[in-house]
Amino acid sequence: MKRIFWIAGAFALLISFSAHSAVVRVSGDNAWQVFHNGEMIAQGDNWQAPTVTEFQLDNRGYALIAIYVHDAEPGDAGKGGFLADIILDDGEYLSTNADDPRWKCDSGDVIASRDDGWETAGFDDSEWMELTYYEQFGEGIWGFGADAMRNHLNDPDCEAYWAWCGPNDGADDVYFRYVIGELDVKPAGRLAASWGEIKQGR
Repeated sequence: MKRIFWIAGAFALLISFSAHSAVVRVSGDNAWQVFHNGEMIAQGDNWQAPTVTEFQLDNRGYALIAIYVHDAEPGDAGKGGFLADIILDDGEYLSTNADDPRWKCDSGDVIASRDDGWETAGFDDSEWMELTYYEQFGEGIWGFGADAMRNHLNDPDCEAYWAWCGPNDGADDVYFRYVIGELDVKPAGRLAASWGEIKQGR
């Protein structure tokens, strides 16, 4: 059922979703942390051993997934890489790929120095960048680790693309955000569209 409500003289269309929970699967070269609505729910430091973590959507079908990835080789000494997918309990499959504009990224200081709330739902990421995509899972420079990764991923097989925030031999500390479901009112009074409205407008 769809609901309409008013906020500061404007209206927002809320779309109800059938999913109530989901699993997020993440790998990063070299280390990563995964946050759900501001709370860390997973971390890893072996890109061939992805973390697989269940989380809940709220009663509107909303959740924010935020991911920090650190490339241990400084600058152009190493190629940073990150991939993620999300499997909703209604069967919908989401992944890092260029067809999904909900992925956003930023680069900056190490996570211990960052205190701007980047991992929380209320953070304004409107100035963040689109991801830069590289090889699909199973191909490219990380392809040799696919079999080991599948031992952790299980079903379904991963269809995500390795990605980074800009050139993957540049920044070593990168941040990613992904919104599932409807978006809340953002800071500065901007109304964000739901994912359903974004798809209809494309």
